[in-house]
Amino acid sequence: MDGVVRAFARRCAARMRISRVAASRSASTGIADDDARRARVNRALYRAKQRGFLELDIVVGEWASRVLVNADVKFLDEFDAVLEAENPDLFKWLTMQEEAPAEYKANAAYRSLEAHCVKFLDEKSDKETRAAMGREWIRGWNDTGKGNQ
Repeated sequence: MDGVVRAFARRCAARMRISRVAASRSASTGIADDDARRARVNRALYRAKQRGFLELDIVVGEWASRVLVNADVKFLDEFDAVLEAENPDLFKWLTMQEEAPAEYKANAAYRSLEAHCVKFLDEKSDKETRAAMGREWIRGWNDTGKGNQ
C-alpha cells in the first residue's frame, strides 16, 4: 500500500511541474494560448463537418473551414452556440424554410453562416425551385411545373 501512495505522490508532483511549465510558457511566449486556440478551432471544425446531416456537413463545414481560421474568441463562442442547434432546425433556418429564432439572428457567427448560405443558394439554384419562406421543401417530382411547391 505504501508503494501506491508514493506512486500517487510522484504523479501529483509531475502534474504540478507540468502545469507550472505550461503557465510559464504561456506567460512568456503565448505558445500555450496559440495551442489552446488551435485546438478549439479544430474541435469546432470537426463539429461543423461531422454533424451527421450530409447537407449541413458540407455547407457548414466548408464555411467553417474558411472563416474560423481568423476568428476571435467571441466569434468562436457564438459559433459554439450555433453548433448546439438541432440539425433539422438549423437546416430549415439556413435554407430559408423557417425564420431563425431571435437569439440566432443576433449571433454574429449565425449571421455570417446564413449570408454564406443565401449567397450559395442564389448562385446555385433558381428561386422558383426553392420553397417559399415558411414552407418546407418537397422531395420528389412536382407535376404542377411551378417549382418546389
